[in-house]
Amino acid sequence: MFKLKVANSEHKIIKERLELIETPKYSYVVTDDKDLIEEDKINIVFNHAEIPKVSSLLDLIVRGEELYLNGHNEFGQKSVECRNFYYFIVENEDVYGVLNDTRLLFKLKLYEIEELLVSKDFIRVSKYCLVNIGKIDYIKTVLNSKLDLLMKNGDYCEVNRSYLKDFKASLKI
Repeated sequence: MFKLKVANSEHKIIKERLELIETPKYSYVVTDDKDLIEEDKINIVFNHAEIPKVSSLLDLIVRGEELYLNGHNEFGQKSVECRNFYYFIVENEDVYGVLNDTRLLFKLKLYEIEELLVSKDFIRVSKYCLVNIGKIDYIKTVLNSKLDLLMKNGDYCEVNRSYLKDFKASLKI
């Protein structure tokens, strides 16, 4: 996806600071020299003082990549972009992805879906539930250091105590 074009002596250091993964086939050129841009690619030219901002930008680019998940229901199999899911939940050892008014059954385990969505805006809130942060409408505190999440489709999910710290950290609260 990315190609880093900087002086050989700085390549390894900048690559680590940007947490950049270079690939043989790439769409983006990241460079500190405007003479090294490629006409047929998207070029990001940066100043070394702006490396933290460039790193954030690259994270946004990577997270913005579309990831489609395949599930099925009574109508058949469907491929849906992950950002359209409200949450994933385990019921009777089956994993369901919940859309606005549709539920899709997945053959994957919840931890496997969590690994696929690690760079997306999903967070584990219980042993049985993984939620899309962008689809939360309200957060309400309840007894025993738990939270209730009202999703934008009207469903409720519960944040268990053992997942509360990570949940708050991901929301920066």
